Amino acid sequence: MKKFEATIVSIGDMVEEFKNQNMIILFDESAPEELKEISVVHRGGKFQGEVMPGDLLFIGASGYRITAVGEVANKNLKNIGHVCLKFDGKAEAELPGNIHLEEKALPDLKVGEEFYIVKGQED
Repeated sequence: MKKFEATIVSIGDMVEEFKNQNMIILFDESAPEELKEISVVHRGGKFQGEVMPGDLLFIGASGYRITAVGEVANKNLKNIGHVCLKFDGKAEAELPGNIHLEEKALPDLKVGEEFYIVKGQED
C-alpha cells in the first residue's frame, strides 16, 4: 500500500550541499522561493497513511528503509508536503519534522521522477 507519492518538479541550487550532509529537504510547490533553493520541490503529493519506522521510501529505483519518524513529520507531509529526510540510520528522530532512513548512498535526483512511501513488510 502506498502511503505517500509525488513527482519531483524542481531541485534547488543548494540541494547538493545538503546531500553531502546525508539530508534531503522536501517541500510541495507552496513553499516560499527562499525554501525552494534548499529543497526538492514536488507536486501531486497524495498522503494516504501514517508513515512509520519499517516503511520503505523509493526515489526512482532506489529504496530505503525508514528507521525513525518525528512527531510532526506526518502532519507536515500531509499538510505542506514538507519533511527532512536524514539518511543516517538513527532509531529516534533528532527533530520533530525528520524522517530518518537507513544509512546508504543517497539517490540521484531527477525532475519528473516519482518518489513514494510504502508500508514495510512484516517480519
